[in-house]
Amino acid sequence: MKKSTRYLLALCITAVAGVFALQVYWIINYYQVNKATFQKEVNMAMDDAIKKEFAVRCDTIEQHIYEMLLDTNEISLTWKYDTVKKSSLFTVASKRDPKHSNSFHTDSLKPPASGTDPVFKKKLARHFAKEIRDNDLDGHFVLYYTQNLGGFISAQTDKYDFDTARLRPILKRLLADRDIRVPFTFYLRTKDSTVNHSKFDPKLLAMHPVISKAFITYKKSNIDHYVRAMFSNPFPYIVTRMGLLFAGSLLLIAGVAFSLFYLLRSVFREKKISAIKNDFISNITHEFKTPIATVSAAVEALTSFDVLDDPEKTRRYLSHSKNELARLSALVDKVLNISLYENQQFDIKPEHLNVDDTIKAILTECTLTSTRPVQYTYLNQSGVAEVCADKLYFQHTMINVIDNAIKYSDKEINIRVDCSMRQGHLVIAVKDNGTGIKADNLPHIFEKFYRVPSSHHHTKGHGLGLSYVKSIIEKHKGWCKMESEYGKGSTLYLAWPV
Repeated sequence: MKKSTRYLLALCITAVAGVFALQVYWIINYYQVNKATFQKEVNMAMDDAIKKEFAVRCDTIEQHIYEMLLDTNEISLTWKYDTVKKSSLFTVASKRDPKHSNSFHTDSLKPPASGTDPVFKKKLARHFAKEIRDNDLDGHFVLYYTQNLGGFISAQTDKYDFDTARLRPILKRLLADRDIRVPFTFYLRTKDSTVNHSKFDPKLLAMHPVISKAFITYKKSNIDHYVRAMFSNPFPYIVTRMGLLFAGSLLLIAGVAFSLFYLLRSVFREKKISAIKNDFISNITHEFKTPIATVSAAVEALTSFDVLDDPEKTRRYLSHSKNELARLSALVDKVLNISLYENQQFDIKPEHLNVDDTIKAILTECTLTSTRPVQYTYLNQSGVAEVCADKLYFQHTMINVIDNAIKYSDKEINIRVDCSMRQGHLVIAVKDNGTGIKADNLPHIFEKFYRVPSSHHHTKGHGLGLSYVKSIIEKHKGWCKMESEYGKGSTLYLAWPV
């Protein structure tokens, strides 16, 4: 790779990584901001819920006090005009013990002349019950205006003491008003701090990462004086709050990550292909030099050493030259076909061809041209005599596969070709007894210019054959697959649509 290219690649990676890091940093910070907002919202909701729960208790007790004040068996409500203060004087007394009473003045009530008016009596009971609620209950204490009334109020405050069962639906409704629907539970403590400085068990925080401030329950018992609301992971709420911004950031991060991955993949792939092509050029150049040198030597012998006077030597040198020129021509054809192998832009002309005759002819030809003895077995159990395929490319495919089986086999070459039917395809399996391919190399064998690293580097080849085979099979809407066991041989399956 060129130095300038390396610098450019490093700059691109740095820029992409920077964008990725900034997006991650922004999302994390925005998440923390929304988490803090969530904490603030639940504290406000909890504060309102505590006040609302207490108000509900006071409303209930106030109503019971009102009913108690109207009970003529327990309470006496009377009024008269106070000539000294020149205002009405209202008296609340216990029927059981008239000595215990409480009197008060107010300008908000205008009593009728009659002291037995039932309508005004209800108004007076409502006013006094409201006064007890505003002045006493809201201040969390009980005054004994009369003995029986004080005892009744105290009993009511015990009965309607703080209860999380009453608090839960109130808090749930207030949270819903803020679009918060995160599961929560209550945490009651006898001692706590309302300034929210408290340490919690890490296990508790793992289950409930958001815990509200502590609020006083004013519970009359000796326990559970403080309550907190504990929330499970608020991630869904925060993601909802972040909305499109969060989704857009995730998409951008995914796009940047994919671009970086694709960039690196493309660069390393091009680097790999470049190295393979360089190896190919070196290999093909060496192959070109051999026939050229042979022909040059023959021509020099014919012109410089009076070989023309010897017909036998002349014939032999010319025969060598002819064979080497034919070999050189074949190499030139391979080079010219490289663009075809790489681009795979070719058209097929399917026709009906006899499977048995074609494959047997190719096996025979490959056996005769091999420099080593070849034993082959052919068996067609598919019941298919003909296949619709381009005859030329069908032959190219079989020649490439059988040629590879011969080249990469040991001294004793045994090739087995079997035909079978599988899911509407004629599957031709070519099995050899060669050295096989390691599992790490097997996924790459159909890549262009790829050659399996092995002891067969002396074997001539350019890494294009199986890529070419795959492209031909795919043009015919078929498939190919290789199975191999290192040290025992390989089997290549070619599936042709029937």
